[in-house]
Amino acid sequence: MSGLVLGPVVALALAGCQETTATAERPRVDAPGVPVSVQSISGAPDQVTTRFASMLGEAAAERKMEIVAGNAPARFRVRGYLTAQPTEDGLTALAFVWDVYDEAKKRAQRVQGESLGKRGGTEDPWAGIDQTIVAKAASDSMDAIATFLVSVPAPEKPAATDAKGKTKTASAATGKRS
Repeated sequence: MSGLVLGPVVALALAGCQETTATAERPRVDAPGVPVSVQSISGAPDQVTTRFASMLGEAAAERKMEIVAGNAPARFRVRGYLTAQPTEDGLTALAFVWDVYDEAKKRAQRVQGESLGKRGGTEDPWAGIDQTIVAKAASDSMDAIATFLVSVPAPEKPAATDAKGKTKTASAATGKRS
């Protein structure tokens, strides 16, 4: 499932060419009303990707985020990458990077961070990635994305026009004569 399109499972959003790194606990932020689509999660074995996608969807729902299918209209589209690596102190780190793209397909935000867990016990760092680490990384990911979403101004709606292409005034649009 690496590189899998996950639109219906989860979607996210971010904007404003900035980078955010998860180094401290972020407060949980609700971000309703901004359609987001998760396009892919790559880098991890299939079973980790599946578990992560599920927990990411739960974290999005807790934050009231509007998740849409991959081909549905979305204000932002998100692509993620996961990696596992041993730390110097013998723990295992699950690192995540999310690139958030706007409607013009320009990267609007990058979010990154890591979740630390137990020792791996084998040469494979993915063996040290358990449910707790995955849940924390998914939660931290959604906190960072939601924080971004609430900081992005809503797009301006185009002015209403009549059948002749003339811009309607507020009173004309409501049917009142001025």
